[in-house]
Parts: sequence; structure tokens; C-alpha cells
Amino acid sequence: MTYRDTMPPGQAYGGGHQPQHPQFHPQQHAYGQHQAQQHQQRPQLPQPQGQPHPRLPPVSQTAYPPYTNGYQNGNQQQYQHNQYVHPAYPQQQHPQSQPQLQPQQLLLPHPQPPAQQHRQHQPQPPVQPTAQYYPASSAPQPQPYVNYSNGTYTQPSPSQPPQPPIPTPSAAPVQFVNPSYLQQSPATPRPTSHVPPASQPPARTMSPQISQLPPIARPPQRTPFAEDSPKLNERPPPSRAAPSLKIPKDQRRPSVGAGVAKSPATPSSSAHTETLPLLISVAEDCFEKANTASQRVAKSMSETEVADHHKLVATGLGCLDVALKSNKLWPRLEARLCLRYASVLIDETTNIMEAETTLTRGIAVCDKNRFLDLKYCSQFLLMKTLFQRNPKAAFKLIEGHISDCGTYKHVHWIYAFRFLKASFHLQAGSPAEHGAIDNLRKIAGVANQRKDFSIFAMAMLLEGFAHMTTMKDDWANRVQLCVAQVSKIQLESSIQIPQIDILLRLLDLACSLHQKSHQVAAQKLTVLQRQLEELKNSPDWPLQNGEVLLSINRMSNTAPTVSNDTRAVVRQGEGNADYLVLSTLGKQEAWAIAWVFNGIVAHYRATTPGRSATLWNEGLRVLDDTKVSTAPQPLPEALRQHDWARELTCYTHILIGLQAATVTDWARVKQSLDAIHEQPHTSPSPGSSVDILTLYLEGCQQQGMANMDEALAIWKNPRFELDPTGAYKNGSRLETELCILAALNRVYIMQEPNHRDSAETAELIDLLRPICEDNPDLEIRTAWNLVLASSTFEPELSLNQAKRHIQGGLSGAQQLNNTQYLSMALNIMRCKLFENVVGEQALKSAKAGATQARKSGNLLWMSVAEGMLGQSFEIEGRVGEAGRARGEGVRLANEAYEKTQLR
Repeated sequence: MTYRDTMPPGQAYGGGHQPQHPQFHPQQHAYGQHQAQQHQQRPQLPQPQGQPHPRLPPVSQTAYPPYTNGYQNGNQQQYQHNQYVHPAYPQQQHPQSQPQLQPQQLLLPHPQPPAQQHRQHQPQPPVQPTAQYYPASSAPQPQPYVNYSNGTYTQPSPSQPPQPPIPTPSAAPVQFVNPSYLQQSPATPRPTSHVPPASQPPARTMSPQISQLPPIARPPQRTPFAEDSPKLNERPPPSRAAPSLKIPKDQRRPSVGAGVAKSPATPSSSAHTETLPLLISVAEDCFEKANTASQRVAKSMSETEVADHHKLVATGLGCLDVALKSNKLWPRLEARLCLRYASVLIDETTNIMEAETTLTRGIAVCDKNRFLDLKYCSQFLLMKTLFQRNPKAAFKLIEGHISDCGTYKHVHWIYAFRFLKASFHLQAGSPAEHGAIDNLRKIAGVANQRKDFSIFAMAMLLEGFAHMTTMKDDWANRVQLCVAQVSKIQLESSIQIPQIDILLRLLDLACSLHQKSHQVAAQKLTVLQRQLEELKNSPDWPLQNGEVLLSINRMSNTAPTVSNDTRAVVRQGEGNADYLVLSTLGKQEAWAIAWVFNGIVAHYRATTPGRSATLWNEGLRVLDDTKVSTAPQPLPEALRQHDWARELTCYTHILIGLQAATVTDWARVKQSLDAIHEQPHTSPSPGSSVDILTLYLEGCQQQGMANMDEALAIWKNPRFELDPTGAYKNGSRLETELCILAALNRVYIMQEPNHRDSAETAELIDLLRPICEDNPDLEIRTAWNLVLASSTFEPELSLNQAKRHIQGGLSGAQQLNNTQYLSMALNIMRCKLFENVVGEQALKSAKAGATQARKSGNLLWMSVAEGMLGQSFEIEGRVGEAGRARGEGVRLANEAYEKTQLR
């Protein structure tokens, strides 16, 4: 049995896969063919000075018959690619041109004895032998050679040429050429300047060419396994170490790779670098850095910071675009990158069409590979994109997705698409509010059936807020019904969520304020403040996070549709519950709204003027708190949050200005207007009433400062034009009420002699009568009655009509507990009914009017009330009291005039 017969197929290369000749070891090839091939390829070595180099004796194929072809009955042409010259042998010259030096032997490793060849079936990595040079005095004896054709040991014949002499080496180490390069090397020469050491062989696909070397006559050698020769790569003992030889630098033998030219076809990099993960990492780093600074950029909006933000986003999008076009993505990564790329396009740019194209590509990949989670998430984002371009198509397509989710019982995405459709209806305007309420009721029905109580509570709360925006005839009852439904399940553990509790308190308080139930509102405000104090440092409601997680009971026997890639919409939970992610008020916004409501309640019940303004200023301080940091988010989302905070800030300044106008503090009114105008101007959000409220405050200021022409011009602004049918202007009840108040102020201004216009006054009264007499808002009806009772018309109102309007204004003021209305009603009653009347009733009416005027804090009404009281005292004959009352009235009038002289 030969050496080849002892090796099983496939084990000659250490267990690796070799497409050609698997029965041969890479270092067991014959040398004869390769010597003949490279006879004309070796460059000549430089000759040392002083003595010529000896030449080797000629080598013929008959000199070493066992080694001319290592393959029995083989074909040299067939195995030409497997033959090599062992790199341990130095480069030699032909013997005819130089005399022979002292021979030096090359220490070669011992071949494996036949007894140890049974271990060759174990796959071991081939270990490259090391070569050591020794001087002639200590050169080891020639070792026996192995005939690879029959696996026997032979000694060189005495007739054979002697061992070729070895030139004295230089101090530089011997460089090795990995024989694996020759396994599939082409016939053309290739350089070896970039060949790695033998201990780290490169991939088999790389086949750099070796420079042609002259043939060297030496026996073939088998590389032993590493475990059989543990000291193969170790240095010899010090006693046998080669002495240091001082050879001039110009006479040293160059290394194997010296003077080899670099092939332009060979890449200069040592290893291939995969750029796809690098691109994705760079993109995510850019997005993270841009989102972290988005709040600061949204507040300043400086050109430099905005340009830097856009540069980061553009860089990230460019990296993702290159990754998507690389054609190296496995399906799930491609779907994830499509979703990520489209989400950034939607959030940061206006390129809606490219986002839709990318999402369509991702959905197609998900359909092909059945990635249900990424498919639903991509469809969710596609619906948001489509709604911006074509709302009708979005409504039609989202209903189809809801139907598909119901068919496959994917309840998580039924909730998600239903909530998304309800938000579409609310964004579309008032005509679509019925659709929003219908979707919310369907969500509540499914959630109640599956006992997803947190989903049910949120759906009922949103329905209650939708009823408040519609303001139908029975809106208050519907809102209270929603509050009762949530309160009924409030003890369930799944709805012990801070955001749901605060939203419930805010909805209940807002309903009471709309109903003008200020005593009940004060009690509810106390409960809200107590709960906010308890949640101030609660870890369940982070200060930086405005998300609420609604638990969903997980269904069994259904395909998984939730993963870490869908965490923006549906998030995986622990146990048998997942979570639906919704955006709600943050802790900072909730505190600001609570302070605003507190000021409104205090305005109706405060005994000290100015307390409500103090509470509103506290709300402004909370909104301006720069220490509160938010979670990283896209710049448009940060801008929306900043616009919401700006709108609430302007609304608070308007409340402060209106409260200052009731006490004739026109300097503070001007400060509030200046603060509003100093806010950065942005496009108003849908349904915003800040602009018309600011215009109304400016009209109040001009009228209170006796600038009648400017005030009349403001009240005639097209923004305050009334609809004769009484329909809500722009779908907003607030704008309609402001138009009614502007028309009533015009009636008051036209009572002044210089601006009297009876025809226009009569026209306004005819326009306002059907709108105000049956208005559902008690404050509007009370203001209407007070204006008619105190105005002069042609023809004059009868006494019964005047009494009826005074009675309506007085009863409305008492029901509303409005000090301003009550002061006006009592003083108008004293003027219309008890003018020049002697009696206790007339005096009581004058005293009541003066008392309520002092409570209201309005200097003008206080001056009027004191003047009428002095007149009543004078009619009764109480001259001293009459003089004091008249003097107080004059003082208050002068003070009011001084406040109108703004500098």
C-alpha cells in the first residue's frame, strides 16, 4: 500500500474541500516537472566581492529518477499546476559560471515514519516548515528521502551529484511563499510582493503569480502534521544557532519577493471590507444626532443649525439609498431598510412620491417572504403618506386593511388602523366628526368584548373630546356618559395608567367649565391638582416621554404580527400582553394645562383681583422651562410640539390680557399683546384661534382707551363678519362667539354721539336677534340682554321690554356667578328703573350696584356706580354722603383716564 492509498478522499487538505485531486497533500507534489518549468524563471543572485559564486551541477531527469515525477504513471502536463519549488531553498546560479563554495546543508524536517501514517486521516491545518542555515562545520548530515510514488525511504546514490552548495545567508529572515498559491496559478508570472506569511494563507480564490526561479535539484518533502511535529516551527537550540555574518548591504541576497513588480490586476487591499453594515451604521448615527438636537433647533430655527440638521438627514438618507441599491440585501433587511428610509422621508422631507414607491417595494418583499409584522407596519405608514396626498383614497384603502385584519384575526392591527382612521376624520374637519366617533365606538366594542380595558378607556376618552368639539345640543350628556364609562372600569389593573387618569380629569373639568358650573369645576380642579402632585415624581410617567402604552391581550393560534421592528406602532410585551403605542400629553404639557384651568376657575371665584393672572404666569413658567429634555425625535415633530407650546403660550397671554382689560389695566394688555407678537411666527395649526383672539384683544384695548375709530375698524374686520344663518364660522364655535361679541361692541360704540348711526345699529340688532336669543351659551344670551337694556334705539324700547332684558341679564349673571355681568346688570337696572326715584328701593339698588362694581375691579364701572350712588344720596337729602360718593367717582374716573395714557 502506498502513501496515497492510506489517505481517505477529501482528507489530503486537512479536511477541506478541494475540487481537483483530493487524494494529494498540497506539499506532497513532485518537483521534476516544476523544476523544468521554472528553469528559466529564477533571477541570478548578486555575487559577493572577492570570490565568485559556485554554480550547481546540471540537473537532468536521469539524475534523480525517483523524483522526476512524483505521480506514478502520471502526466506532467496534467498535474503541472500542483508542482512548486519549496521556498526554503535559496536561489542558486548555474554551476558553469562560478566556482563551487563550501557546501552548506539545509535542515529539512523529518518525514513521517510509516508507523505514524495512520493519523493522517485527521483533518489538521498544514503547517509551513521553517528553514535554518548552519555553517559548514556544524551542518547536519543529509536526511533520507521519501519516494512519494511508493512511500519508501531511500538514500541518495553515491553516483548522484553531491548536495548543492548553499550560499551564506544574510541576517534577514527567509521569506516563504505559500504553496497553496500554486494550486490554481495561471501560466503567466505574477508578483509575490503582497503574499502574506505562510502561517496565514490567503483564500484559494486569490492566485498571485510567483516570479520564475531557476530549478534547484532537491528531494521532495512531505509536510508533517502539526501534532506529529510539535517543534516544527520552533527555533533550534542556541548551540546550533547560525552565527551572525557581517555582509555588506550591497552584497546581501535579496528576498524572494524583492524586485517583484506589482501587478495592476491584484488589489492593493489586504482584505475585502463589507461596506453595507458601515453604511447603515453611519445613517443611524446621523439620524440619532439630528433627532437629539431637534428640540434645540426647533426653538432657535437659526440658519446654521437648520442647515446642519438638513445635512445630517441628507447624509443618512444617502447612505440608506446606496444600501438599498446595492443588491446585497437579504429580504428582511431590505424590508426594514425600505420602512426606515420611507419613514425618514415622510418625517423630514416632502418627497411623498418617493416614500410611497419605497414602501410599495417593501410591501412586495414582505408579501413574497411572508413578513406580516413589517407588512402591516409598512401599510400603516403608507396610509399616513397617502392621506397627505389623497384623503379619499386613504379612507377607502384603510378600510380594506381593517377588513383583512379582521379576517385573519390580527387584533393588534385592527386597533392601530381604527385609531389611525379616527385621527384622519378629526383632521379632516367637522363634517367628518361623525366618522371619527363611529370608529371610536367600534374600537370600544371590540375592546370591551376582548377585555382590553385600556383600549376601551382611551377610545371612550377620545369620543368625549370629539363630542366637545361638535358642541351639539346634547353634547354635555354625551361627554358625561363617556366619563362614566371610563370611571366604571377605573379599578381594573390594566388601566392604571397615569396618562389615562389625567386625561379623564381634564375632560371632566373642561366639561364643567363649558357648562359654567364653576363651583363643581373648582372641586374637580382640586382633585386634578392632587393627582398631578402624586404623579410628579412617578417613574411610570417619564418626563421626557409623551407616549402611552395600551395593553392588548395576546391571541393564541395566530401568526406573529408583532416584533421589535413594529415598536413604533405595536410593541412586544411580557407575558400574554402586547402594547399599542399612542402619543398623548407629556407631563410638562399636562401641568401647563392644569395651571391654565386653575386660572380660569380662580377668575370666577377669586375675591382678590389678579390672582388668576398669577396662576397663568405660573403656567407660562412651566412651558418655558428649558431644563426639561425630551426624547430624540424628528425635526417636524419637534416643530409641532413647539408650535403647540407656542399656541398655549399665546392663549395664556390672551387670557392675561383679557383679565387686565376687565380691570382697565391697559399697560398690562399692551404687554400681553407685545408678548404674543414676539412669539416666532409659524403657520397656524388646524383649528387654531390664536390669531382671531389676538385681534379681539386689540379691539378691546382700542375701545377701552377711547380710540373709537381704531376700535370700530377692528370690529368691522372681515374676520368678525357674521353668518346670517347663525352657522359656525369655519366650523369653530369660538370664532362665531367672537363675531357676536364684536358686533355687540359695535352697537356700544355707535351709542357715542360722534359715531351714532341708527340705521346700522338697527341692522345689527336684526342680524343678532335670531342668533343670540336662542344661543345655547348662557354667557352670549346674558351679554345680548345687557346690551339691549343699556342702549338707546329709535324708536325707544318700551318699559316692559327694558325690564325683560334687565331681568334676563340679572338672572344670567347670577347663574354664571360672573361679577362683571352682575355689576353691569345692577347698575343698568338703577339707571333704567330708579333714575330720579325717591325711596329705599332706589337707594338699595344704587348701593348694590356700587358694591358689585368694586368687586369687579373695573375702574369705569366703579366710577359710574359711585356717581349714581351720589345722585341717590342727593335725592334723599343726604348731601354729605352724596359729596363723598361723587368725589370718589371723579377720582376713579381720573385714574381710569391716566391708565389709558400709555407711553
